Amino acid sequence: MSYSQELDLKSYIDLVKKNNADLKQSEKQVLIAKEDTKIARSALLPSVSVNGFYQRDFNRNFLFINDFDGSLTRLRTNFNNSVNSNAVLNQTIFDLAAFSAVKIVKLTEEISILNDEHLSNELVVQASSLYWQTIYAKESVKVLAENSNLAKDQFDQIKKLHERGIVSDLQVQQAEVFYKKTLPILKNTENQFGKLLNDLKILANIPMAAPIALTDDLETIGTSDLMPGHEVDLEDRPQLKKLKKEVEVTNKRIGIEKKFWYPKVNLTAGYNYDAQANDFNFNANANKLFFLQAGVSMPIFSGGRNKAKIARATFERDMAELQLTKIKRDLLNQLKTAENNYTNAMANIETYKETILLNENEVEIFKKQLRLGVVTSVEFKESRLRLTQSRLELLNAYLDLHIARLQVLRIKGQKS
Repeated sequence: MSYSQELDLKSYIDLVKKNNADLKQSEKQVLIAKEDTKIARSALLPSVSVNGFYQRDFNRNFLFINDFDGSLTRLRTNFNNSVNSNAVLNQTIFDLAAFSAVKIVKLTEEISILNDEHLSNELVVQASSLYWQTIYAKESVKVLAENSNLAKDQFDQIKKLHERGIVSDLQVQQAEVFYKKTLPILKNTENQFGKLLNDLKILANIPMAAPIALTDDLETIGTSDLMPGHEVDLEDRPQLKKLKKEVEVTNKRIGIEKKFWYPKVNLTAGYNYDAQANDFNFNANANKLFFLQAGVSMPIFSGGRNKAKIARATFERDMAELQLTKIKRDLLNQLKTAENNYTNAMANIETYKETILLNENEVEIFKKQLRLGVVTSVEFKESRLRLTQSRLELLNAYLDLHIARLQVLRIKGQKS
C-alpha cells in the first residue's frame, strides 16, 4: 500500500477509518453478530436429518429347536446383508422462550452495530486529538528553534562587543550558557514530535518507514458547528443508544425466565426403512414405518432455580438502567466542561496574540540596544524567554481549542 506524503486532517482520518486494526475487529464482530442472529432464527425453522447404514454379516447365527421326535431343527436367524435408513423432521410449534431468544439475539446484533459506530466516533476523536498534538509539537519545534537562534545571535553579538572591550568575560560566558540551555529542550521537543508521528502511523496502520508530512496548522479551526448543549443533544449518541438496547435486552431476559412455565409444543415426522436379504433383494424382506408425533412438555418444579434466575435478570436490568443514567449525567457534565474550555481557549488566544506583539516589539528594541551594548545579556535573555513563552502559550491555547471542540462534537455524536 502506498500513502500520500502530505496529509491534512481529513485524509489522515480517512486512513484511520480504512486501516485501523481495532475498527477492522469491530467490523468482524458485527458480522459475527449477524451470523448469531441467523443461528438463533434457525431454531424456529424445521430441522431435517437423514441416516442410513449397510451391514454385512460374515458369520451365520442359528436358532436350535428340539422336535417332538427328539430330532434337532436348526433355523438361521440372520441374513448376509442388511440396510437401514430413516428421515426425521422436527418443528417447534410453540415455545415462547425460543421466540424471545431470537429477539434478544437481534438486539445483540443491533448493539454490536452501535458499538462499532461508537468505536468509530471515538477513534476519529482520538486520531484528531493526536493529529493536533503532533501539529502542536511541530510548531513548538519552530518556536524553540527560533528561540535558540535568538540566543545564538545574542551570543554572537556579545562576542563582538567583547572584542571591542565593551562587555566583560562574564557576560560572554553567560550568553554562551544561555544559548546552550536552549538546545536540550529543543532536542526533547523534536524527539516528542517524532514519537507523535510514529503514534499517528500506528493508529492509521501506516508503515513506520513511510514518510508523512502534516499540512494543517493550529489556526485551522471551525466554530460554526458548535452549539450550546442540552440533554436532547445526547439522545442520538451511539453510546446511549447502545445502553438503551442493553436495558431492552435485560427486559427480554426477564421475560424469557418468566416464560419458563409455559408449555412447549413440538411436531416430529419420521420415516424408517429396514430390510435384510442374502442376495440384495431387499424388497422381499423389508419393514417400512411412517409416523407423525406431536409432543407437549411443561416444567412442574425447578427447585427455586427459575425464581432466582428471574431475580438475577431483574437486578441486571436495574444495573443497566443505572448505568444509562450515570453515563448520560457524566456526558452532560463533560459537555459543559468542554464548552467552558472552548470559551476560555478563545479568550486566551486573543490575549496571547496581543502579548506576542508586545514581546516581539520588546525583542526588536533589545536587539538594537544589545548591539550598542546598552542592555545586558541577562536582560535580552529575559525578553527572549517572554516572547518564546507567549508563543508557546498561544500554541497551547490553540491546542486546547481543538481538543475542546473535539470533545464537544464527540459528546454530541457529531462528525468532527
